[in-house]
Amino acid sequence: MLTLEKFSGINNVVPQERLDTTDLTVATNVDIGLTGEVWRRGGYSVAADGCHKNVHQGAGFILATVEGALVGIAPDGSTTVLHPALSGARVWYCNLPDGRTAFSNGLIRGLTDGKVATEWGVPEPESAGAVSPVAGALHPGEYRYVLTYVRLLDGLEGAGLWSAPVQLPDGGLLLMNLPQRDGYKINVYLTGANGTSAHLAGSTITNSFSYLGTNDALVTPYATDGLATAPAGICLAFWRGRALIAVGKVLYASRPHQWESFDPRKDFKQFSSNITLVEPVKSGIYVGTSTELAFLGGVDFDSLAYDKVMDGRVVLGSGVSVSGDQVKAGDGAGAGRAMICIAGGEIVAGFDGGNLSRLSANRYTTDVQEVAATFRKVNGIPQYIAVAQ
Repeated sequence: MLTLEKFSGINNVVPQERLDTTDLTVATNVDIGLTGEVWRRGGYSVAADGCHKNVHQGAGFILATVEGALVGIAPDGSTTVLHPALSGARVWYCNLPDGRTAFSNGLIRGLTDGKVATEWGVPEPESAGAVSPVAGALHPGEYRYVLTYVRLLDGLEGAGLWSAPVQLPDGGLLLMNLPQRDGYKINVYLTGANGTSAHLAGSTITNSFSYLGTNDALVTPYATDGLATAPAGICLAFWRGRALIAVGKVLYASRPHQWESFDPRKDFKQFSSNITLVEPVKSGIYVGTSTELAFLGGVDFDSLAYDKVMDGRVVLGSGVSVSGDQVKAGDGAGAGRAMICIAGGEIVAGFDGGNLSRLSANRYTTDVQEVAATFRKVNGIPQYIAVAQ
């Protein structure tokens, strides 16, 4: 049995025969004390039977996938099926300021408060229904109308579907076969005669709607044109009032303080390779890809400045948010919000301003491809844990 008086760390870079007596190439199932002492890592107790994957702590609830279903687990241990078929794929999460948690497996995404799950954003109607000209007070001419869904729960409105041009020679219109959706009403917007901008004509919860009024009564403008629901992506994060989602090489951001509405025409940043990490700090966002670790500096998404801080692949799932004072930076500790990840085969820490600390440089490297990572403190000892997937 090997007894260590002091443990200075793992070193798998230096040849084993040249290691100091305080170094190990591998340390399995051990915890390290503040003065370098080593003891057996503590065990665990069973909280719930069954295979629970993708476990995440929300605001007063826990999320997990059990046999392909996303379930919410209340503090008393009771469970609620939130989505019956999320499959066994990896699920990414992000806690939002309103107490809900966003989730996505790259194909299916949504929001939940641990009790019910909803769509992440309001979808666009799938059809424009049928229209018939009728008698009314509108100016005769060519019109177009727009249909949007409005969520009854909170009044959130989604992007609209434009109709084809329609002639209204008698000043009114009747819409039929409108695409009803449970939990939503339909807003109807109407352009002026031979016009291009649309204004609110009214709402309906049925499959029909008519407008017989005047052009002057159309005053509230259609304001959600071009917006979209959240894309189905990975590496979810929240930064300065915006939800962030990565899809391939593109990082999308929601509208400011409207994290269920996205404008994919302009609120995005594109990278040269697939994104594997999105970790915000106060003064910017760290973005890792399969070829680099970059820092987007600034406080406004539209004007973020790109800076490559490290070459090399950033391991998918390795990013975690940490308090900077728990991480070594130079001869001392950092400050503010920081992040830890695996980049270029090393464990690195990123701080405000794009300052990078290579925590395991010249001591430890890994070629792991994907991990599930977290950060915790045990007996006052900060621990970064990355479990290979």
